[in-house]
Amino acid sequence: ALGCCASQVGPEAQAAAAVLNKELGLSQGKISRFFDVFFGIKLSRGGSCQVMLRAAERLTENYHAIVGHVQASSWIVPDETGWRIGGLLAWLHVAVGQDAVAYLVHARRGFEASVLLIGRDYAGTLTHDGWAAYENFELASHQTCLGHLLGRCDDLLETAVGGAVHFPRKVKRLLGEALGVRDRRDAGEVQPATAVRQAGRLQTRMEGLVAPTKTDAGNERLARHLWNHQDQLFTFLQIPGIDATNWRAEQAIRPAVVNRKVWGGNRTAAGAQAQGVLLSVLGTARLMKVGAMEVVA
Repeated sequence: ALGCCASQVGPEAQAAAAVLNKELGLSQGKISRFFDVFFGIKLSRGGSCQVMLRAAERLTENYHAIVGHVQASSWIVPDETGWRIGGLLAWLHVAVGQDAVAYLVHARRGFEASVLLIGRDYAGTLTHDGWAAYENFELASHQTCLGHLLGRCDDLLETAVGGAVHFPRKVKRLLGEALGVRDRRDAGEVQPATAVRQAGRLQTRMEGLVAPTKTDAGNERLARHLWNHQDQLFTFLQIPGIDATNWRAEQAIRPAVVNRKVWGGNRTAAGAQAQGVLLSVLGTARLMKVGAMEVVA
């Protein structure tokens, strides 16, 4: 064979290219260079792109099965981050379930995109960062991320002066108490029923803390947020197994964020679709401790 047909890229090499691009963040040009230097395989940038598209096409049914597993999970941790399709703003969504993780690149950030991963009638528990679109999952229970709330308190304390420091300090202290109850419950020192009662008491104290109008504008914004999400602060004490933060989704989305910094996103809609499929398959394989070569090749 001559020309482009002189290099035959087998299934293992195709799987390696997918891992190098989607998990390790190598651009198509660097993948081409990698195969040439280490294996003497002449794989062009366009050839590497075609490898991704063909692999994603083969794995489409697997992708739909993964989304189904996520939607069947008793809890889901979603998140989203900015992305690019052909240089235009888009969004990369992720939804982490008990035994699967699903990704989607979508032109929009709102509920209509999230529902494609989570399911419109999802009735489990969502642990998220408090983004308003997640509130539209009305059948679900919700846990707002305490990590984000503690971060907001720290931000306020960096600039607060005088009496303005008291409110964020008290919020931090109360949230810290809740995390302490969780730790004692998980260590077997506190019964689950006791943790549920403690959650009720903590919520009552939080309501009393946030109800009065705050003279500091930053404190008032945080107080309104806590008031609007008051029934979502201590779900993790009421339902064992629920995380207090959305760390699972942040961990799942981090490799894609690194990749975005390297090569910006996807050039085409087809590439964006392949991005979601391959990230889902590779991420779920990693979650299930299955080798990437076994599922992609």
